[in-house]
Amino acid sequence: MDAATALDDLSFASRHPDVLRGTLRLDERALDTPQGVADALRAFADFDAYSASMRAVLSDRHAQQIAEEPLAGRDGQPTRLNGEIAHAAAVSELATLQGTSEAVAARALNFSTLLVNMHPAIHEALASGDITEAHARVLVEQACSLPEQAGEAFGIEALARIRTRKGRLRTPSELRTVVRDLRERLHPESIVRRRAKAREDRGVWLRPEEDGMCTLTALLPAEAAHAAYQHIGSMARAAHRAVGEYRTLPQLRADVFAHLALPLGTSANVPAPYAAGTGRIPEGFDDRITAEIVVHIPAAVALGASDDVALLDGFGVIDAETARRLAAAAPTWKRLLTDEAGTPVGLGRTAYRPPEAFRRFILFRDGTCVVPGCTCPAQRAEVDHTIEWQDGGTTDPDNLALLCRKHHALKSLALFRLRREAAKESAGKKTSGDNQMVTGQTVSGELVWETLLGNTCPAEALDRDHILGPRTLVLPLESREEPQPADRRELLQHPQPPPEQSDAGEPPPF
Repeated sequence: MDAATALDDLSFASRHPDVLRGTLRLDERALDTPQGVADALRAFADFDAYSASMRAVLSDRHAQQIAEEPLAGRDGQPTRLNGEIAHAAAVSELATLQGTSEAVAARALNFSTLLVNMHPAIHEALASGDITEAHARVLVEQACSLPEQAGEAFGIEALARIRTRKGRLRTPSELRTVVRDLRERLHPESIVRRRAKAREDRGVWLRPEEDGMCTLTALLPAEAAHAAYQHIGSMARAAHRAVGEYRTLPQLRADVFAHLALPLGTSANVPAPYAAGTGRIPEGFDDRITAEIVVHIPAAVALGASDDVALLDGFGVIDAETARRLAAAAPTWKRLLTDEAGTPVGLGRTAYRPPEAFRRFILFRDGTCVVPGCTCPAQRAEVDHTIEWQDGGTTDPDNLALLCRKHHALKSLALFRLRREAAKESAGKKTSGDNQMVTGQTVSGELVWETLLGNTCPAEALDRDHILGPRTLVLPLESREEPQPADRRELLQHPQPPPEQSDAGEPPPF
């Protein structure tokens, strides 16, 4: 099949022709010349911009229609979500419709609302293809950081900087620098007041990365961040000069940062000169990790019969050796009483709140909020009765599920529903109401999340099969020599002078 035929087969026609009509197909003649391909790329860039402008209109209209829905909910409920029930419901609906996370849906809705209602000039430029969605996001992001009465005028002024003096369209990154500087110059409030407000947003965030690594990000006042970075750098440079040190400066900065942030632990084997930045910095961290961590280890891995991977809760894949080392260092092992089938013992109607061990099982079983697309980790979620306690629900594993505070509130207000569908085999079992409560029996059937507008999606626990399940594919690995620990020992016994390294050209992480 040639390229033209393939593109013809991939012509676009909406699955919803009642609201989006027509067919989009690339003219195969565009493939004949480099200029034709370039023109086609420009055409699709225009289409992407138009599509983004229409999504913004629809998202904003969607939120307005949700706000017009009756949102009184269940009687007797306290004020939840700071009264922003309509916005919370609109975000959840949008996440379900577009198959995105709640965070992505919230950012999309906030951007759409500001773009359509506060910045019509930017929205028009996007719809016409003069700018891309990335440009529009930069402009709106900077404009919305100003007081509301100044935001629209600033957006128009910033839009005029979209091109250079010679007419070249700035990249979104270039535009962000220009517009950020313009914002600082034109902001009607003093830098002192703005700094005081900005300090309230300081925090630390963790993002999992590949191959057993994570990125730890801190938002700090500029002078504190620069001072901390310089202090870490000076300690790393001092260690780099030590005889036999083979780590690079970036590696040493990372090790210094980790040792400064971690508690001393039990062995506290850090040499005294280390504190002054003149000694060698230890490379390992195992004896410094004292916080409780949860590792899901297959039995074969724990016993050493397999070197397959394990799962570090809240992160992802870790290697078998690390998993066994963490398990061996754990001060206690948590146990949970189960019945003969391995299911945690239920409490029925004898108690409303599950005991700590029972709650711990639900946290480990579900892993995150069970609402589709929600990634709220178990540690920040709440154990909820699927069938409400006041409606006859039991405190049993099949009637308990994790919900984040937002989705718990939407369910408690009876705006969204978490329910179980009728079991496939229900002969001889008595059900009660829409919730399909099985009286005197274990609740069965699939768990379903139903939104305010009636959209349904399966609700389920965190899927760990891709980590802890059977290995179905082994990818080939190119044969190559891997450095052995003995090579490092040889380097320490016969050290080479460290190569000259400079901080020049290395951007700080802040």
